Amino acid sequence: MNVREVMASPVVTVSPDTALKEVASLLVTRRINAVPVVDAGDRLIGIVSEADLLSLETGPGQAPGGVTPHTAREVMRQSVYTLAEDTDATAAARMMLRHRLKSVPVVAAGDRVVGMVTRRDLLRLIARSDRDIRADLERRIAEEVEALQRAGIEVRDGVVTVEVDGDPCRQLVERLARTIPGVVEVRLSSSPRQSGSSSGG
Repeated sequence: MNVREVMASPVVTVSPDTALKEVASLLVTRRINAVPVVDAGDRLIGIVSEADLLSLETGPGQAPGGVTPHTAREVMRQSVYTLAEDTDATAAARMMLRHRLKSVPVVAAGDRVVGMVTRRDLLRLIARSDRDIRADLERRIAEEVEALQRAGIEVRDGVVTVEVDGDPCRQLVERLARTIPGVVEVRLSSSPRQSGSSSGG
């Protein structure tokens, strides 16, 4: 399962000029712990978290230069960990634990914010019911079977050439083909829209 399947979308975002009072209100009312700061094109330029706002209450309450901050621009962190939509959810969890992150923006091309992943989102994967797990597995098996049924098979002089999509399908077809008496070589390729691969035996 990848990040796209667990992320929250659309995302609550703020502009650099959003007042800190409004940022704090969003965090409370939406029950989130951080909010991405984006420009006019929804591109990520920073992030403001609960900790950033709480530090204003417990710390000196001033931005660099001795000026009291009033907007997201003045307190946001510009160095932000991000995830791509196709990142494996397990890899995302490891990254968040390693860097002690509670939430991470998900970005597409050009740093455009398309989602937000929190620890709670990833925890839901562990808490999934047996019924959901079974339904997910059955769906994926059905998808692989459909891909196998579309496979193109050609045999010439004991050389089997198979055109099929998806690595799991190619691996399965190769293993099956090698169990057939008379097969001297198995060649695998993808459909035209994917890069090809081959395997000799």
